[in-house]
Amino acid sequence: MKEAIGLSEADPKHVLGGIVDLIRGGEGNEAAQRWAGACSSSGYCREACDYGVDPLFLVKMANYKNVRRRDGDAVRKNAAASFRRVAKSLRIISRLQLDRSEVARLQPEFKPATNGDEPDIAFYIGCNVGKTPHIVLLCVEILQAMGFSCEIIGGSSACCGINQFRAGDGETAGRAGMAALSQIEAKQATTNLTWCPSCQSQFEHIILPAHQLMTGRDDLDMTPFYVFLERHLDRLKPLMKHDMSKRVAINERPGRPDVVHSVERLLSEISGVELVHLDVPRAGLMSTYLTVTPKFKESLRVTEFEAAARAGVTTLATIFHGCQRELCKFENGVSFEIVNAVEIIGESIGIRVEDTYKKLALAASVEDALESCAPLLAEHGLNADEARSALLADMLGSRPLQGAVQEVV
Repeated sequence: MKEAIGLSEADPKHVLGGIVDLIRGGEGNEAAQRWAGACSSSGYCREACDYGVDPLFLVKMANYKNVRRRDGDAVRKNAAASFRRVAKSLRIISRLQLDRSEVARLQPEFKPATNGDEPDIAFYIGCNVGKTPHIVLLCVEILQAMGFSCEIIGGSSACCGINQFRAGDGETAGRAGMAALSQIEAKQATTNLTWCPSCQSQFEHIILPAHQLMTGRDDLDMTPFYVFLERHLDRLKPLMKHDMSKRVAINERPGRPDVVHSVERLLSEISGVELVHLDVPRAGLMSTYLTVTPKFKESLRVTEFEAAARAGVTTLATIFHGCQRELCKFENGVSFEIVNAVEIIGESIGIRVEDTYKKLALAASVEDALESCAPLLAEHGLNADEARSALLADMLGSRPLQGAVQEVV
């Protein structure tokens, strides 16, 4: 991120010295604060370090300590406000797409497993994936088609704690993450899956290490959904019988190279899919992680779209929900479809679920979008003005910067 935030000429020792000082509770320096606040979790720094240090985690902790130092007693209030915004947005946006029975299916009331009803898979979806419900539905139906039983854990009542952590409230973040982990454990599933890379990162870096320190156990892990599918390609491939006739470019995210590799492998196994690699810059764990540098994010999108058009792709396949939500609204202005990779996998099996979020995003106006889901507004008793504000904020509005209080989506 150094070019995007104006640190290309900064002295590395000066910046890193400031990072270490931030972690120790000091003020660091302006360059270190800027770098910590701009980290988009691309992970390139890990490849550049020769000393066995995880620079990504180092910078994440520097930002956490800087926010705590800067905001002081306000961190808990800020964290609570951040969580409320995320929960309210999820509640409204999901209900503009789902009826009550569908909401109950994707945001189920938690019930621990009892002897004999343990699922094969506990599928932890986090919070904001619920804004793109077709992704969750497709994941579950694909797993079931593969012969796995699956139960969903997620929604604002099972938060991983990352928004509170970024707001500097580590105590609340820890309680939230541990509570979510307890729900996952209580399902007694053979395998625990995640969808959201933000949640995966929070569990890997914060929650699971803390759990191990507290309990002495190291038997818990979380596997990304696409990685799990690749591991069980022997069960999935026979189901992918439909020829797709698609020329596909993947909207790659360097923050999870394992997931990118799995998506490439999965799509390459589908008859009729031709993968095209776009030689363009890549950054961020998700597109939403680049909000701190809006001009840089926009330049990456334009560069990728232009390269995809030149390559004659029929499809730009996003990997994560945050990228799908941010990019799908541009579909009317490009020569290719913008879909999530799981839609392609599902279609190859014969499973189709409409992307209702895209339908809202491509409406001519917010008013048209609201009119299209008027029956759901009435069914859920949603306030039209609140729904309008939620749509504007989610689809059109900018978000606070990462170094301040940024909702991770």
